[in-house]
Amino acid sequence: MTADCLERANALEPKLKAFVTLDETGALAGARALTDELAQTPPRSPLHGIPLGIKDLIDVAGLPTTASSKILAGTVAAADAPVVERLRRGGAVVLGKTNTQEFAYGVVSAPTRNPWDLGRIPGGSSGGSGAAVAAGLCPGALGSDTAGSIRIPAALCGITGLKPAPGAVSLEGIVPLAPSLDVCGPMARSAEDVALLWGVLAGAPPVKVPEPHRLKVAAPADLTAVAEPEPEVTAAVEAAIGSLVAAGARRVPVSMPPFSLWDRPRSVALMTEALLVHKAAGWYPDRAADYSEETLDNLRLAETFSAAELMTALGELEDLTTLLIGALDAADVLALPTVPIQAPTVDEAARRGEGGRRPVVRALSRICGPVNWCRLAAVSVPCGFTEAGLPIGMQFVARSEAAALETALLYQSLTDFHSRRPPLP
Repeated sequence: MTADCLERANALEPKLKAFVTLDETGALAGARALTDELAQTPPRSPLHGIPLGIKDLIDVAGLPTTASSKILAGTVAAADAPVVERLRRGGAVVLGKTNTQEFAYGVVSAPTRNPWDLGRIPGGSSGGSGAAVAAGLCPGALGSDTAGSIRIPAALCGITGLKPAPGAVSLEGIVPLAPSLDVCGPMARSAEDVALLWGVLAGAPPVKVPEPHRLKVAAPADLTAVAEPEPEVTAAVEAAIGSLVAAGARRVPVSMPPFSLWDRPRSVALMTEALLVHKAAGWYPDRAADYSEETLDNLRLAETFSAAELMTALGELEDLTTLLIGALDAADVLALPTVPIQAPTVDEAARRGEGGRRPVVRALSRICGPVNWCRLAAVSVPCGFTEAGLPIGMQFVARSEAAALETALLYQSLTDFHSRRPPLP
């Protein structure tokens, strides 16, 4: 399998650009050793011999960890991050490092392209992982998620991605964006494969499809007013909830404030924390000239926020968090769109709005980001396609990874969107 993945990667990478480092020699050597091991002992886990991509924020011994930035160019990891060590212990093969938005600070992941349409972005910041899995370069990958960075590319690339709750797995050996919000999680084609990855990563017990009649699914009474999705996204998410209800689940309508209310306070708090990280590391402002324009603009904007603005933002976030978590009081999961729009074109993603910021960042992170602030788990799954043939994603938000994964498993047992493949050679 590893040789097949490398062959496909070499064929598609010139256009897809999902990987920043392909470790062909190390991956093949590791695969051969694991194959020989099977002659003597049983498989280490369901991941034995499975090749995976690792986001280029996460240390892999002997490979560069650059966070896709000139700031860290030439940095080679001395040891595996604990999450990589766990996967290797389970028999996984590291295929290489996947592209990320610089320091995970954005949603484009240039120059990676979306396998469903090479003129569109894959989302970010785990865009390389999302594109690699969707294009069949590897069966699974690791990403990180601070404001949707696993779920956004999962939705735009038509795969499944798990954002764990904070603290579920170690963040040691992972370049931070905003440590209070950062998490690391798996991405794969299906919830079943994500659950297998999660079992090895977190030592979690196996996840089973729940009995539908026991499942209570919360959903906004007026999805359009709360999340402002495009009509095709609204129709796909409502149809997905309807399929669960038809199988026996109960829909619990909930009242929620618009996600747009989170935009300003969430940005102030996240950007302030990211600025502190870059200052503490000695990267900013000392090496300002080495940042990409977008990251540098974000750091400079964060310097303009006053202490009073930050305190006001944190107060607003506390109130909004109470309301969002409250949607789960009478339900097992909360069903929401992952993102409100289809994958933007490269040109659309590059457009600047008021103040020079890219509107695509706010659009793609608007629904995902609040889930991070609430310290909840969420799984994004494909739930349909637009008329243009682009994937649509929805997320199941829950208090635990198991609850979110169980619902995703049930949903994918009823549908086949996760089994569809992009039109690549």
